[in-house]
Amino acid sequence: MDNIAITLDVDWTPDFVIDRVAELLLAAGTPATWFITHSSPALERLRTHPGLFELGVHPNFMSGSTQGSTPEAVLEHVMALVPEAVSMRTHALVQSTPLFSRVVHQTPLINDVSLFLPYASHLQPALFRVAGSTLTRLPFFWSDVQEMAQPQPAWSLAERWLEKPGLKIFTFHPIHIALNSRRGAAYTALKQRVRRLDQATPQDLDDLVESGPGARQGFLNLLDCLAGEARLQTVRQIAQDWREAQHHQEFMVKD
Repeated sequence: MDNIAITLDVDWTPDFVIDRVAELLLAAGTPATWFITHSSPALERLRTHPGLFELGVHPNFMSGSTQGSTPEAVLEHVMALVPEAVSMRTHALVQSTPLFSRVVHQTPLINDVSLFLPYASHLQPALFRVAGSTLTRLPFFWSDVQEMAQPQPAWSLAERWLEKPGLKIFTFHPIHIALNSRRGAAYTALKQRVRRLDQATPQDLDDLVESGPGARQGFLNLLDCLAGEARLQTVRQIAQDWREAQHHQEFMVKD
């Protein structure tokens, strides 16, 4: 499997940032999977492009979550936001077998993208059986936050990673694209400036946007190099195609 996906963790980003990133994707005709954290008018605008955007959920199971005080409450909250969702990535990559058991019993979610294997090659989906049901787990190999943590961040993504063998799922955060984050200092400053991130205004960001190589440059570089790329799909499409291929293989073996 050599598919490519762009995923975005919304992480309570303000609407104008979501809109700006969506406009870049729409202009490029690039499909993407958005993992949603909260209700907003921008969510409804994303929903008007079902042929290009998949909407998944981004449940926060950590202590103090604004989405709920128990796993059951968190899942109920996020599924009310995106009842059509079949894919998820947990906030902060929180995961456990009991948690996945709750997910498969309480929700229609069938795809999970919470497994991060930085820069790994030859990745592919795997079927995770839990509590009498299954989740298709799709590992992701690149994240803007992980790149910022590198001793020498490299933002020329296409040149470095697109020919790596195996599944290639890229993860961006819209707020880091907007800030062109390089090391995370601008994001830290923004959180200190505003009481709630989703209420930040363009003026709150303007003097914090970083110049030179950064997350925005990497995102635009990737979009340019993926123009017309047949391997590019949403998480839902990749998982569905993989499951169908697995079913076909099993049928051929039994036959």
